[in-house]
Amino acid sequence: MKRSRQTKATKATSGAVKRKAAAALKEESNNNVPPEALQTVPKQPAVHSQQPILPELEDFDNGLLVLAVDNNEQPASPVMDTSNEDTSEVSSNGHKSQKKKERKQYVCHVCNKNFMGANDLRKHLRIHNDERPYACPHCDNRFRQAGCLKNHIASQHGTDTLYTCDLCGKTFPIKERLRLHMRVHTGEKPYNCPICPKTFARGGQLTQHLATHNGVRKHKCPHCSSAFSCAANLKMHLKSHMDIRDYTCHICGKGFFRPDALKKHLLCYHANLKAFHCNICNKMFKGHLPQHMRTHKMIRPHGCAVCGAVFSQRSQLVVHQRIHTGERPYRCQVCWQAFAHSSVLKLHIRKHTGEKPFECPICSVGFSQLPHLKKHMLSIHNQDKSYLCKSCNIFFKTKLDHQNHMASCAAEAQSATSVEEIIDRNVKAANSGVEPPMPLSQMRFLVAILLKKISTEERLKDLGFDKRLIDNVLVDSLKCAGRKAFDDKSLDPAFRLKQNVQELLEWTVPPKYMEEFKKANRSTEELLEDLTN
Repeated sequence: MKRSRQTKATKATSGAVKRKAAAALKEESNNNVPPEALQTVPKQPAVHSQQPILPELEDFDNGLLVLAVDNNEQPASPVMDTSNEDTSEVSSNGHKSQKKKERKQYVCHVCNKNFMGANDLRKHLRIHNDERPYACPHCDNRFRQAGCLKNHIASQHGTDTLYTCDLCGKTFPIKERLRLHMRVHTGEKPYNCPICPKTFARGGQLTQHLATHNGVRKHKCPHCSSAFSCAANLKMHLKSHMDIRDYTCHICGKGFFRPDALKKHLLCYHANLKAFHCNICNKMFKGHLPQHMRTHKMIRPHGCAVCGAVFSQRSQLVVHQRIHTGERPYRCQVCWQAFAHSSVLKLHIRKHTGEKPFECPICSVGFSQLPHLKKHMLSIHNQDKSYLCKSCNIFFKTKLDHQNHMASCAAEAQSATSVEEIIDRNVKAANSGVEPPMPLSQMRFLVAILLKKISTEERLKDLGFDKRLIDNVLVDSLKCAGRKAFDDKSLDPAFRLKQNVQELLEWTVPPKYMEEFKKANRSTEELLEDLTN
């Protein structure tokens, strides 16, 4: 038995030696053949092709284009090659060199994209021919991949397994969605735009963004001339034609077509946050920054057809044209005076409410307009800076400089806050003591309308209407009528005004109707709006 094993081993060893010797002899003989003889030696067509060294199309079955490329400048073999197979050859110095054959590449004949396997290419071709072999057993939807069908069933038709975020408690039916959701907390944005510095958390977001650079807008609206780079934007645009407003403000009830429009409304209108900064003039804006930038570039595309005046913004042209037409669409509900611009009406309303939001930081004198405060500071206090930090007694010329300083100076601004926290904090500060929320300036305006309706001109003149703060006019009116008035200056102004409004309504509204309002759970603000509309 031992002998037979030795015999087999000896035969195997001798066979290997013979094969190596034969290979060396073959190589030596090839080296001794003159070049002329090599050119005349015919090649076997079953092994190699006589075509020049170019990519060779070998298979075009069922839309699969197989591209064979040999980087070692040898004609490609029609037999399928794998990268794991090695061929051995003995060099002239007796060493064995390893040579890997190249893996075949599978190329899509539609978009020329390369794939490493035939199965990958077949899956890819479903995108071009819209083949959807996987049908949902619960609805009519069909999918190209089995994984897409599985995700659809889990997200749309329910699943027993839910994946929960440990940070916010939100649940997801698919583990991949939880992984993408975690980027909201980590801030990870691994997808970079190769054209601009923007980054994205998802590949689909980057794909949509890239369409904005090439200017291709293949999704066209059937109702108007608008076109969009992605189908999602077109879908939201179509809601404007059908007047479908899915996003509603929880504060004022106003509806919006887009979620970003609602977020901007909360920031700019309710939180009064100016989030857009101009790097040229250092001003902050609630929005419309691209239109503002035209003023610096001297771009004025909007011209008046009557007098030829040009403007950088269309809204400026609309306001200007009212000079020629005499249109005054903004009317005061207190005195019914009409105005051509909303900002002029806003300043006019302060005449009725007595509000003076611009206070001198030195002598505490109030003004209804900012230019009046600046003029006062320059002429009385010889100071061209109107904003004062009371903590460190430093003046600032612009509101932005003052706000930037206060962010670092104020103790409560030291911790970082999110956008949602800024919205909640500013809204609560503006409407403290008022449920449901109503801005203090709005409540003062409604009180002015109500007093104008129920009082005589002589009575209002005696109370100082149009000359004093409406809060004080209401307090004096209640005192003259022998009613209870909240006049404690230590109370919050919004809370104090609301208490006085409630006393005014108890006094002026008939008891029968007041009981009905209370049974209907109507708030003071709702009742005040009903009486003034």
